[in-house]
Amino acid sequence: MEEHGMLRRLLGAQWLAIGFVGGVSFVLSVFIARRFGPETFGVYAQAISLGSLLMILVDGGFGKLLLRETARASSKLEQYSEELHGFAYGHACMAIVLLAFLAMVNPLSLHRPTLLATVGAFGVIVLGQFSLAILRGQGRLVRDAAWQVSSRAITAATMALALWAGADAPWEVLAAQFLGAFLFLVLIMHKGWGRPDFRIPKSVYAVAVPLIWLDLATVVYFRSDMLLCELMEVPNADVGAYGVAFRLVEAFLLLASPVGLMLFRRFRLDTEAPVRATVMGIARLTLLAGGIGLLIFAVALPTADAFFPLFFGERFAFSGTLFKVLCFMLVFALANGVLGQGVFALGLDRRYVWTATAAAVFNVGGNLLLMPLYGVWAAVWMSVITEVVVSIGLAAALFQAWKNISLMRRSGSAV
Repeated sequence: MEEHGMLRRLLGAQWLAIGFVGGVSFVLSVFIARRFGPETFGVYAQAISLGSLLMILVDGGFGKLLLRETARASSKLEQYSEELHGFAYGHACMAIVLLAFLAMVNPLSLHRPTLLATVGAFGVIVLGQFSLAILRGQGRLVRDAAWQVSSRAITAATMALALWAGADAPWEVLAAQFLGAFLFLVLIMHKGWGRPDFRIPKSVYAVAVPLIWLDLATVVYFRSDMLLCELMEVPNADVGAYGVAFRLVEAFLLLASPVGLMLFRRFRLDTEAPVRATVMGIARLTLLAGGIGLLIFAVALPTADAFFPLFFGERFAFSGTLFKVLCFMLVFALANGVLGQGVFALGLDRRYVWTATAAAVFNVGGNLLLMPLYGVWAAVWMSVITEVVVSIGLAAALFQAWKNISLMRRSGSAV
């Protein structure tokens, strides 16, 4: 009974934080969209997508390592448990400097201030997230929730001040986000700054590289369509409408993230061999998550066309049409959130990596092939189909785990 009370308290704190973060982000998106209009908001959405890719390089897999190794140290990294935070800072600082240099050199002839502001904003966010990963690994989810609220409140305040002062370009809003993220970093480091350690052993990178690849492949199939729209010369107004619709879809995925975190900790801390009941539990929760996604899709069908013009203005009416299709993606994306955590917790990292890689290749290839013909609709439908591909791969991995456990039980009983 006490355990259930603690679980409700932790989940409640996380959902309150996510509700605050999502609500503030939604309000900011409304103001930014109304200030920029569809075309300029399309550029802003592309910068956000680029920032998500850059975060993977800056993070270098250390966010997942800090979460996992803090929860329970693995034999490969046990000797470095006290130094992992310094390694994370060292890698991130080197990556930020390198990316800032590339932004200055600007080999793709993109808007230099936007590139620099994107590197700064998302790079500093990663530095703050390392500390949050440690809190999550320790199970201090209430403190983590408080820090999430503080981070979003500070960055939202600086971005709102920039808009109030007349910011009308993506780089100005991103620069304000950088300032807020830096202030939050100062806040969480007020008792002492983490010291970057640049002497990162090869054995640490050997563990981190597969995690980098997993994150990168996931972000590629989830975010790259925004950048491909620029490459395929999709009209910025369509990209802006897609960006607004997709931001709202991400809010639903964000609400589901605490459940995945709790599942991961539960299975990570279980040192005994997994049993068939564990696999069946993951399967049941996956079906429940998919059912919730189906419910959201059913509600979106009659309401989306009125919702976006009401909150974002008539220029974003097209977002409602796109959103209805994207909500169908939630049926699979929410299920994949649970399924992915279960597969990762069962130690099936390699299967997860292969699934994410296949999804990334499928998504990029499909968009390159179809965008010249169907424009932004290609990105929308490829997002849906890619989540189906991920579902198939992860379900196959879970089924393989169920079979392996069954075989182990039979061989054990034979002995």
